[in-house]
Amino acid sequence: MSKIILSRGDFQAFWEATVRYYELDPQGVMHNANHVAFFDQAITAYFKYVNYDYLNDIEETKKDFHTVQVKVQYNKPLYFDQEVEIGTKIKEIGNTSMTWIMGMFLIETGELVSSCEAVHVYTDQITMKPTPITEDLKEKLKFKSKI
Repeated sequence: MSKIILSRGDFQAFWEATVRYYELDPQGVMHNANHVAFFDQAITAYFKYVNYDYLNDIEETKKDFHTVQVKVQYNKPLYFDQEVEIGTKIKEIGNTSMTWIMGMFLIETGELVSSCEAVHVYTDQITMKPTPITEDLKEKLKFKSKI
């Protein structure tokens, strides 16, 4: 398996978080599953960052993204009260799926703590079958510089 190499400069959209006590495992480090929870929250923050009303869109279209694959690379343990920021971007959007790439960085040092590649499939919530991602939705999801 090849190592994912990311830097903070690879991203423009970030979500910040602090490691809470209950996210630790008996070894005193953030449990590996909580990295996935942080990455999932960072995707929701990305939707807000690009002004995509995710919940309203689900209600109107009866379509939603379902996670079908998550790959996480752990580089460094996280401890209680450490602050991180997660850079999030869309790696690619296909016909019915979207691939995210994310990096979790220590705010204090900028070190890459972990990285994630996640695949979501756009699904019709009535038939529970994959459905095409419309060009309009693809445009809504694209990061647009705020400068």
